[in-house]
Amino acid sequence: MDNPSTEAQANLELILNQVRVLCKGVRFSNRVSKQGRPPKYPNWYILQLMVIQYFLGFNSERSYLRFLKQLNLPALAELPDQSLYNRRVKKLKPLVKSLTKKLLNELRVEKSKIRILDATPVPVVKYSRAKRRKIFLDKNLIGIGYCSSQKTYFCGAKLNLLVNQDGIPCQTNLIAGNRHDVGGLRQFMEDKLIKSLVVVADKGYIIKSEEKQILKQKKLIRLITPYRRNQRKNNSEKEKQLLKKRKIIETVISQLKDQMRLEHLRTKTYEGLVSRIDNILFTYIFGVYFNKLTNRNPLNLKSILT
Repeated sequence: MDNPSTEAQANLELILNQVRVLCKGVRFSNRVSKQGRPPKYPNWYILQLMVIQYFLGFNSERSYLRFLKQLNLPALAELPDQSLYNRRVKKLKPLVKSLTKKLLNELRVEKSKIRILDATPVPVVKYSRAKRRKIFLDKNLIGIGYCSSQKTYFCGAKLNLLVNQDGIPCQTNLIAGNRHDVGGLRQFMEDKLIKSLVVVADKGYIIKSEEKQILKQKKLIRLITPYRRNQRKNNSEKEKQLLKKRKIIETVISQLKDQMRLEHLRTKTYEGLVSRIDNILFTYIFGVYFNKLTNRNPLNLKSILT
């Protein structure tokens, strides 16, 4: 990867500062009550490194740390080795969860009652060697699925993403790649916090009219999907206008794949897969938050550090 431009380096310093400010007041400790000296690298510093890694599009910690050493940035002068960095990032899960919630509150995602739903494949093993793999053997979590938009088979999971109309991820879940998209929808509906919403989705989330009525009555959720040709029904004009909002989630998924390498996660365990996806989504939400603070296009994340 080429060295960042002058503007990108200025943005990098602003991001490092903003991450540290964000961590203030958030109580988190990755140490069980033990005597001894505190860790050499504080949590906010490891979080800074993690955010920069995904903004730059590195999926290899070794390559990323080697790249930072070549930059010789004063703010990132002391770098941990690859093994320590990997372990410390995994331990940041409670902090990442707390900060994600804090950012969503700052961005006021609950103000909008419209949500757009879509799924995207997250491969973990190459399809050519999926049947002889020795990792990710739990078929309830990882399976061989088909992506109709890309017309390819993959071995991995499906990430179901629920975003508001501004393109900010609000809720997510993972299902096995061989499960139907509706399984992700039903998993969302079990969440007590998801209620009183208008959910816009594609044809992959079509459910029976009886199930739609139950959603509307019990959770005040109105599900809008395009109808298939054999259903002999048409969407109303208002529904057609809402369905046009689906373009925003395609932009979000595209950036997660291209900028943050969502489809190229190097992990050997399901826990590691979940952790990396959570870290990528946190970085994405932070990027939207950072762009709003600096009066930029909120979803233009590609130009921040390139």
